[in-house]
Amino acid sequence: MPTERKRKVFKKLENVDVAFNKLLEKVPPKSPEPFEVDLLDSLGLYLAEDVVSNLSIPPFPRTSVDGYAVNSVSTWGASEDNPVRLKVKGRVKVGEEARIEIAPGEAVEVDTGSMLPPGADAVVPIEYVKEEGNEILVFRSVVPGENVLWPGTDVYPNELVFTEGERITSRVIAGLASIGRGKVKVRTVKVAVISTGNELVEPGKELPPGKVYDVNTYSLTTRLKEEGFEPIPLGVIPDDYEKMKRALEKAVEIADVVVTSGSTSAGPEDLVYRIVGELGEVIVHGLAFKPGKPVMLGAVKGKPVFGLAGHPDSAYFNLEKIVLPYLKLMVRAKSTSPRKVKATSGSTFTPARGRRTHVPVTLLEGNGYWAFPSSISDHAMVSYSKSDGYIVIPETRRAPVEVGEEVEVYLFGDPSYSYAFIGDVDVFVDEALRSFKEPVKFLPIGSFGGELASKTELKAVWLSPKASGKATIRIEVVTVGNEGKRIAVPHSNSFLYQFYLEYLKSKGLTPARARKELLHVGSYPTPQAICYAIKEGMAEFGFTTRASAEAYGLPYKRIGVAELKLGWKEGQDKLAEAILRSAEEAGYEVEPFG
Repeated sequence: MPTERKRKVFKKLENVDVAFNKLLEKVPPKSPEPFEVDLLDSLGLYLAEDVVSNLSIPPFPRTSVDGYAVNSVSTWGASEDNPVRLKVKGRVKVGEEARIEIAPGEAVEVDTGSMLPPGADAVVPIEYVKEEGNEILVFRSVVPGENVLWPGTDVYPNELVFTEGERITSRVIAGLASIGRGKVKVRTVKVAVISTGNELVEPGKELPPGKVYDVNTYSLTTRLKEEGFEPIPLGVIPDDYEKMKRALEKAVEIADVVVTSGSTSAGPEDLVYRIVGELGEVIVHGLAFKPGKPVMLGAVKGKPVFGLAGHPDSAYFNLEKIVLPYLKLMVRAKSTSPRKVKATSGSTFTPARGRRTHVPVTLLEGNGYWAFPSSISDHAMVSYSKSDGYIVIPETRRAPVEVGEEVEVYLFGDPSYSYAFIGDVDVFVDEALRSFKEPVKFLPIGSFGGELASKTELKAVWLSPKASGKATIRIEVVTVGNEGKRIAVPHSNSFLYQFYLEYLKSKGLTPARARKELLHVGSYPTPQAICYAIKEGMAEFGFTTRASAEAYGLPYKRIGVAELKLGWKEGQDKLAEAILRSAEEAGYEVEPFG
């Protein structure tokens, strides 16, 4: 039966944070059951699974320009006045397997995205070539790796690419498609939306005297959609006790969360809080909050009911500050962020001459934000899809952006985070991140990144041989494969690069001479990427770690030990401890400081 109609007097207003915590205690956010959708249907929803890549991206050495694949040594000395003549053996189109092997003095025509032919280690852009029958004249020399995208430079096998709770944007979809995912497990929240009031008229209809248009159904429904939730608009319910009670009962049955607007204030026609009290429990009614004094937080059958203020701007603000944070807890999502932020460059960013250059970056917190490249390779779609934003270098600038220089970052989303890792990696780091229960901002950009993080005390865990740290991890360095011409070279930012240089020295080779005598297959950023290259036959010989070699089932020969320093900022202890445990489980010697 309807209760007696009387006015509600707000004698005590609750602090909004206290009120929200009371709601959490009474109705803890419950994650809805995940469901699987096609990739194209996942936009705006929230991942319900961790996504791990099962392949390397690129999966094979790819050309990044139209031109001719060559052994770079064949082009050395070429100039406008003294071109080098090479024999053309054929062409490899995009999508074809490269079966033509190149010898010194030979070239193969390629398109952008073609597989790099065996024997080649670089591509001469078409604009530096003159075609003469079955030969070409080359007017500019190239160095090993130039205009080539090597396997593992974007993402390596078993890398944790995306984590549960991440919002699926078009960039995330691009990253998922890049690693071959056609379906994905997702979550959203079904939210019933009810507008109340005798004064409301549907937009598009004539507005009688004393009436106003129903704004809240449209504003709240579309805002929920914007945030990736599934609104169920139930329309306008008049100030009638029985009709409103039936509407609330229906809403509780068909939705995970109920949001009403209006009918929560002090008037005798304000019925929502009374009906919620009859059907369930009113947890809080009246907030020390402007706008939002009459907001009600309640529960019916274990489901939260948010009674928002009726005025459109108040209802929208209430949704933004009270409802959405609760819904995001249900899907473990992050909040939004301002569009642009100032940051300090954590790397050297080189512009493309004469062109406006956009560089994806990932932000770490220190004394303000520090901006690091999201990948050490260009054309890295997966890394780009995980970046926080991008910097723009104007076309008029020729000098690089230097470390320590202030930059402006255009944000894709909220750059805030709880945990981060930067520096060198090995499989034990991968295992630690997979077993860690919270999302980690991951920057496997090599020794320099870890060293800089330690010097500037960024909010992160760092690993680098040149960093200051709280523990030393002694990593066994090994060779894999059989010595030959095709060597998988570590990236110069990797701790393995020093072992490559020592190897050259033992062979009586300088790096310059080695580039003439050895075919440098790639510039690999991680031990895992090098193992993948050897296992897939892309290179004959390489330098990696014992743990990575074992993970890929490769025989190895021990050549030394790398001492890497693990350090971390206060508050990152849990992640650091997980990495140290994983290193010990991998059989590495760990020496904590102090």
